[in-house]
This record gives sequence, structure tokens and C-alpha cells, in this order.
Amino acid sequence: MSGCCIAIFRRSYATKTKLTTIFNEDVRQMVLREEIKARKHPGRCFINAKPLPDGLINAILKTIKASGQLKNVMSDGRLLLNYLYSRHSPTEQNELMEKKQQNRVELEKKYYSENMSEEQKIKFERFLNNRVERLVAQRTYNWKPIDYNNKHVCHQYLLSRIAPEYNVIKTLFSDIQQRDPNFAPESLFDFGSGIGTVTLNAKNFWGESLKEYYCVDTSSTMNDLAKLILQEGNPNNENILPKGLFYRQFLPASPKLKFDLVVSAYTMFELPDIKTRFETLLNLWNKTKKYIVLVEMGTRAGFNLINEARDLLLEISSQNSTKSHVFSPCPHEHSCPRYDTDDTPCNFEVSYFSPNIAQQSVLKREHFSYVIIKKG
Repeated sequence: MSGCCIAIFRRSYATKTKLTTIFNEDVRQMVLREEIKARKHPGRCFINAKPLPDGLINAILKTIKASGQLKNVMSDGRLLLNYLYSRHSPTEQNELMEKKQQNRVELEKKYYSENMSEEQKIKFERFLNNRVERLVAQRTYNWKPIDYNNKHVCHQYLLSRIAPEYNVIKTLFSDIQQRDPNFAPESLFDFGSGIGTVTLNAKNFWGESLKEYYCVDTSSTMNDLAKLILQEGNPNNENILPKGLFYRQFLPASPKLKFDLVVSAYTMFELPDIKTRFETLLNLWNKTKKYIVLVEMGTRAGFNLINEARDLLLEISSQNSTKSHVFSPCPHEHSCPRYDTDDTPCNFEVSYFSPNIAQQSVLKREHFSYVIIKKG
């Protein structure tokens, strides 16, 4: 996607549209007749919190204990979790240039004098450049990719994120299964497959029909870890792996490959700029045969990425005359009404139990933002 196309899309994306909320009449009547409570409306997808399967807990414990770093993984994992919740997407180069120009104008107004000598003007220019760079660095989020080729970091992520991500994916797959019970995918494409929560859940929901699990993660260390978890912590357990399971570090080169179910979970923050995000989303969309599922943390930054992706895919779909619609959570294809008055994120909550590893399991809550788009 060209820079020009991205700029045009971002201008339209920033435009807010006033929408009117209309209560579904059938549901409204059911609420009025007290047949259902409003908080238990049929559009609500809810799953009771359950502990992670014992086999999964044992696999995690066995894997991390083998490293001899359990205590360090637990303490460092909490720091990683705090960092993940505070993350923002990378600042674009054009935004950096705008910030530099704004700071430069402010400093010139404050310090510049027409009475400066030529030598003073040269020194002032040097001062100005240095001061602008420092101010922009102080006021701009310093995005960095996380090094998931580091095994210790992978173990931190596994221990701190396995339970919430497992339950979020479980909730989304349950929504698809309940509302589309005839959906029996034969192929799954998991972009940014990480610790394997998508494969674990897909196997539980559609294991009988799935013939291919295509997992892509740039980190070979993370791929090895995800595979080891599926093997219940024993690298010799090749026979219990799902048939048709593939781990790759790059997107498939062939544009003809298509998958019934495409998922990108907690991955967009790792992409360095909007151009890469858009190119990746276009690639994923072209590989989607039936459903594409996108999910990120339910922070404002996470929701921004989901909303950006949603609008992009709907725009691409309309331009290519591809028949598609938002399956969940939105009941429409318009711009998000949550942006009408403020930037409050549209997020959802799932309850989960923390892994019972070296400490008592406790009930926690995770907020997430997502979109599921269905083709056809």
C-alpha cells in the first residue's frame, strides 16, 4: 500500500460520524416483559471462568522449571506485563517531523532575536537543533520491538499471558461456534502465533475438522516453546501434536494460499509502522476464506489498532466488491460511535484464573478489544 493511499485512509479514518443507537425491537420487548435482564441480552458472549486445563499447567511448570529460573521468570514476568499494558504503537515519521517543527517554532518565538550577530545565529541554530531533538525525545513514546528470541523473555510471556490470552481466544471462538454452528474449518492461519493459545483453542473447538494449523512467528524460540507446550513439556511427545501443524517464521510467499480461519492475536504492536501494519492486514485479508479474527489488549492504544484494522479491511472489502460484514462485536459497518464524543476504548472483559504455579491461583479480569469479520 502506497504512502499516498495510507495518508488518504488516515484522513478518512480520523473523520468522526454521528450515529444513532437503535435498540433491537425484539430484545426490547423481551426486556420490557421481563423475560430477560438487560445485562443478559442475547448479543452478550459470556463464558464462566475456569482454571487452565491441568495438562496445560503441568506443561508450563515443567518447561519453566527446566530452565531453573522459575522465581526470576515470575518477578520479571510482572514487569513485562506492566510494560505490555502501557504500550503504544510506534510514532510515524511524519508525526515526528510535525512535532519537531512545532517545537522549533515555539523555541524560535521564545529565544530568537533579530539583533543577533552572524556568529550568534550559527550558535543559536546549533542550540535550536539540539533542544528540539531533546524535547521531541522526551515527549514522544519510545517504541521498541520486544526481543522474543530471548528464551527468558518467552518464559516471562508464557507465565504472565497464557491464562488471559487462552480465555480471550476461547471466548471469541465460542462466539463463532454458537452463532455459526455449521462452521467447520479445515485450515487455520495464526499470524504472530506466540505461545500457541490460538492453536490450543482451535484444537478444542474444531479439532475434528481441522487438517492444517499454519503458525507464523518471527521468533524461532517462541515457535519451539509453543510446540513444547503442545507436547505437554516433553519434546519426545511428537505423537500428540495435531496433524497438519506447521511453524514458520515468515508469511507464506504464495498469494493463492487461503485459510478458513485467520487469526492475529496480540501481534500488531510488534509491527514498526502503519505501512507495515496495512501491508500485513492486506496479506491476511487475502488469505482469509471465511473468518478473520483480530484481537489486542483493551487499552486505548490496543483499541486504536483494532479500529484502524477494522476500518481498513472494510474499506478494502468495499473497493474490491468482496461480500463481507462485521460478525462481532459491531452490529454495523459504520465508523465506531465510541469516537463521537471521546476516545474511550471499546473493550470487553473476560475472567480467568491465574496459573497455579508457585502461588495460589486467583480470579482476575482481562480487558480486550477485537473484531471478527466474515466473508461471504
